[in-house]
Amino acid sequence: DSLYKRYGDSIRTTFAKLGYSYSGLSGKSAEDFGTGKPFIPYLNVYSNNIVNENDYQYVRINDGEKQNIVQYGDVLFTLSSETPEEVGVGSVYLGIDEVFLNSFCFGFHIENKELAYPPYFSYYVSSTPFRKFIYPFAQGSTRFNLCKADFEKTSIKLPSLENQKHIYAILNRITEKIETEKSLLEHYTTQKQYLLHQMFI
Repeated sequence: DSLYKRYGDSIRTTFAKLGYSYSGLSGKSAEDFGTGKPFIPYLNVYSNNIVNENDYQYVRINDGEKQNIVQYGDVLFTLSSETPEEVGVGSVYLGIDEVFLNSFCFGFHIENKELAYPPYFSYYVSSTPFRKFIYPFAQGSTRFNLCKADFEKTSIKLPSLENQKHIYAILNRITEKIETEKSLLEHYTTQKQYLLHQMFI
């Protein structure tokens, strides 16, 4: 949030000017799921700022069937939820495999690479300014849905392209450091359990 506050108002644009949106899987029944080609489930989008490529589910896609394929750099959003705070939670796909998207989310493909650096959005969509921006577009009473048309045409502020890359590099290094520390902690915990076991043999 502090990085966005410092660098975040260089560009005023809309999602509609950055690219185009697309829907998730359509026309599927329960029998289609369990085997076939990988798709990104709802919780993968909801729980990760970058899609976890080890957490796919599978769906049967027939030859010639028209379904949207998620591409590198696509921003994925949850489309509906039981609470307005959980609508429009985002994640970015940075993989290269052919993968599909579940029907309770939608994807956004960024075409204008002169204004937007797709990996940056993996942090931007979870920032406080973006969450405040997207909250009003959650509509409903018992279940809330994102009003996608209004969301796409409403103005947003972004850092310059150079600063987007700079912010992403900083936050990505921090993320990598956290993952390294978590891994070390797991190894130390295993070592501790082993040593304690040796003491009480």
